[in-house]
Amino acid sequence: LVQDDDSDGVLNESDVCPNTSAGAIVDQNGCALSQKDTDNDGYNDDVDDFPNDPTQWSDMDGDGYGDNASGNMADAFPTDGTQWSDADGDGYGDNAFGNYPDAFPTDPTQWSDNDGDGYGDNATGNNADQWPSDSSQWRDTDGDGFGDNASGTNGDAFPSDPSQWS
Repeated sequence: LVQDDDSDGVLNESDVCPNTSAGAIVDQNGCALSQKDTDNDGYNDDVDDFPNDPTQWSDMDGDGYGDNASGNMADAFPTDGTQWSDADGDGYGDNAFGNYPDAFPTDPTQWSDNDGDGYGDNATGNNADQWPSDSSQWRDTDGDGFGDNASGTNGDAFPSDPSQWS
């Protein structure tokens, strides 16, 4: 007499999961996703966003990167689906098209460049812009208040002489 007590289509002697719920879709071993934990991370496959990665199980923002900071492909921004990486660790995401993007993804001292001149707006950071709202000026070597770029706004014709500017 051949039996299939849980009516899942897998005979009892081959059924690894003998108590499958009625009507559940099962694999060749008689197991539904709710009964399997392929990666043995403690989360059954039906609720595990990464069923083949034991270091990740959740992806709250749905961007494909895991919420476990110490796991594989960890999401630096687990609640922001537009950002996932922060290579320099300054808190601003590396995706230029995401929320709060980092204009300088490899410089932890700079993240913003509002005037787009390539110099950072953080006055205490590397390559700081002394004129963060003027794209034609960024540095004043002699400290006379006129920018070193002679062709920029209020340009200094004598960038190394604080007593001369025009």
